[in-house]
Parts: sequence; C-alpha cells; structure tokens
Amino acid sequence: MTTLLIIVEQALLHMPLMLGAYLSISLMKVPDLSIESAYVFGAILGAQTVVFTSGFPLIISLVLAVGVSLIGGCTVGVISSLLSTKAGLPHLLSSIVTIGLFHGINQAVLNGSYLSLSTYANPLTISALMPENPELLTLALLAGILVISGALVLHTQLGYSLAVFGDNPGFFVNYAISQRYVFCTGIIISNALAGLSGYLFAQSNGFVETGMGISKPLLCISTLIMGKTVLHLYHRMSIFVPLVGCVAYFSLQQFLLKVGFNLKYFTAVQAVVVLILLVVRFHGNKRSSFDQLGV
Repeated sequence: MTTLLIIVEQALLHMPLMLGAYLSISLMKVPDLSIESAYVFGAILGAQTVVFTSGFPLIISLVLAVGVSLIGGCTVGVISSLLSTKAGLPHLLSSIVTIGLFHGINQAVLNGSYLSLSTYANPLTISALMPENPELLTLALLAGILVISGALVLHTQLGYSLAVFGDNPGFFVNYAISQRYVFCTGIIISNALAGLSGYLFAQSNGFVETGMGISKPLLCISTLIMGKTVLHLYHRMSIFVPLVGCVAYFSLQQFLLKVGFNLKYFTAVQAVVVLILLVVRFHGNKRSSFDQLGV
C-alpha cells in the first residue's frame, strides 16, 4: 500500500510536467529542452511566494504560489519561443541558450543555489481529510483540473492546431494561418505547466535548488514513450498517454527500488529503457514517418 501511495504521489507531482511535454514534444514534435529551465524557475518563484506569504491563510498562499509558478514557466516559454520566431534560431538551439540564460537568472533570483521550505507552512496540506497523506488530496485536485482541461483543449481548434503543427508545419503557411502564434502558444503552455510541476515537487520535498531540473527532458521523453508503448498509440493524440506513461515510469522506478537497485543509477537505466523501446518501435518501420524524438 505504501508503494502504491508513493507511485500515485510521484505521478501527481509530475503530471503537469508530463502534460506540458506531451503538448510540445509529442504533439508539436519540438525538441523543447527549455522545460528544464521552466521547471526550476517556476519552482523558485513558487517557493519564494510561499516565503513571502508566510502567515497568510494556506488557500491564499497556495493559489498565489500556483499562479506565480505558472507565470514563471510562461516567462521561460516566451523567451525560448521568441528566440526561435524572432531571432530565427532553431528551437533546439534556442532551448540550450535559454537553459544557459536562466542558470544565471535562477542564481540571482534565489540569491544562491538552495532554499529550504521546511520552516514555512506547506500550502499543499490545506485538507485535513487525509491526515497521513495531507498533500495527496490537493495534488489530486490540481491534477484532475489539469487533466480535464487538457482533454478539453485537445478537442479544440488549438489542440488540433498543435497536432497539425507537428505533422505538417507547412499547412499554416498554405492557409495563411500564423504558424508563429501556434508555435509560441504551445511552447508557452508547455513551459507554464513545467513551472507548476517544479513548484509542486519543491513544496512536497521541502526545498528548491537550481539543479533540480537536470535530466527532466529525458524523464519526459521516457514517460511519453512508455505511455505510447503501453497504449499502442503512436499516431493518435490522447490525454491518457502522459497519464499512463507517468504511472508506468514511477512503477518501474519503485520496482527497481524494491529489488535493491541503487536509484542513483536510474538515469542510466531509463536511457537504456528508452533506447530499447525506440529500437523496437523503429525496427521494421524504416519507411514510416516518425518524428525525430520518436515520441
């Protein structure tokens, strides 16, 4: 039962990140490494909001922290997308530049590399219905809102536009539709969700530090590949891809932990898992049109 709760909690903490990655990496097929910076910057701003609102009612502190973390992620997305659309950089390069830029910004905003939240009230514990896991209900509520909103968005003109962008970017040019608008909107939403996930993770663990975003792009790619592999959905968009992938990923992590595997090597394991799944998926399908990331 404890293992199941850990899997659920970890999945809920990372759900916004996976939903954002699904929009940019899977639907738009963009190598959006800037989610690493958005994850950290959103966590830093959200954590500092908790510090600033110390003494406020928890619900107010939570709403403000969630809102500010989303804005923090949005900020990263705006800069990253503008570097691509206005400066003309390939998005992979603009993502790398954004990571370098925000490495310095994060240090300046945080005034160091680490901030402890252990001495401040935790806004995620506003519910007393589950005293043994007080954060779980709040995380489930936030994840539920995001999943329902995401499912609705996927069936709007914006959702279809993001999918079309990934399959055929030239479509927008042919029909005189702003390709830049679709691109920027998708990247900004994706990074905003990454920022929220960063704050939730930092708040749950009681600290924020500038290196907490390392390997998050690999985590996202691993999760999306596992989700599509489990569901056998390679060409159809579904909100269940990040959901199932998230649960599968952390289930694998907990399984390895139970059998005595040292989790400090888990990044290498997930890279091997991604490699195996991609090789299996691409093998015998050389004529198929897969995106470069394979997700």
